[in-house]
Amino acid sequence: MSSVPPHCHVETTLPPAVRAYFDAELETLGDYLELVPDAIDGGTGDATVGPVQAVPWVYIPDLTGWRGFALARLLAAERDCPCYQLSALARDGVSSLWGAIDRSADGPVVVHLELRGDTGPIPGTLREAVRRGFDQPPQSAGEGDPISGDPTNLVVVLTDTQPSKRLTSPLPAATSPVSGATLSYAPRDSMTPEHPDGTTTLDAPPAAQDRTERLDGLLSSALDGVGDPDRRERFVDDAVEALTITQSTIGRQDLLFDVSPRVALKHGHRLERVGPDEALSGLRRDILAGVPQSPGSADLRRTLADLLPE
Repeated sequence: MSSVPPHCHVETTLPPAVRAYFDAELETLGDYLELVPDAIDGGTGDATVGPVQAVPWVYIPDLTGWRGFALARLLAAERDCPCYQLSALARDGVSSLWGAIDRSADGPVVVHLELRGDTGPIPGTLREAVRRGFDQPPQSAGEGDPISGDPTNLVVVLTDTQPSKRLTSPLPAATSPVSGATLSYAPRDSMTPEHPDGTTTLDAPPAAQDRTERLDGLLSSALDGVGDPDRRERFVDDAVEALTITQSTIGRQDLLFDVSPRVALKHGHRLERVGPDEALSGLRRDILAGVPQSPGSADLRRTLADLLPE
């Protein structure tokens, strides 16, 4: 069996607070995966008339990258299976993908890939794997044994940190009766591609204004036991306010920028060592540093600097 390099293996054990934060999305993804047939024959179908039977995949437009990667790891934990993160730029990316496909013959596998457009060796290899019916013959496998996987066991999570209408389709149409699925965190609809081949648009995640309560719950639970309780509560309140103000201000400016809870968790875990004032100051600096550098963003940066709590 072809192996996946150790550096591609990803830990799937995440704090319960992170699991709770993504409850709604995981329920939506679970409903989608329930539609995957028990068996897929990759050799059937015609791309020109459909359906092309392929592999369950989920396309996640997410400027931060954090949500898509976290959901891939949580999906693997839910399915009690390995999660592999592949790099579109790594020299061993294609061989690692075939290793993951080979591993799918023995049970469920989740593969996470951050897209660099809809071209490149890994999306291209996935299309080729579909065309071959998930079999790699000996002459293509080099010195190793031929590879054969089970497409019903392989879930591909494609995170796109630079979503664009120009993206045609990450993969061919997937599993009958459904196609690949899109779960979008893009700040506006114009950033998400058209949905070719009947791609399923999953229920939208909670809107930014509706995420405040679960953001508070995430930070409170994840930082439980870090530092003094009163100081921790103060930091959580200020961090939630900072992220909420940022999202609201960005929405009015229609700027291609997003901020995830990851930056607040990063500084929250410094709370006991540096205190709430320095932790919050670090959060402000990171938020402002993340605003894209452009002539039109200078005013936004000044506005945020005035609005964010100190």
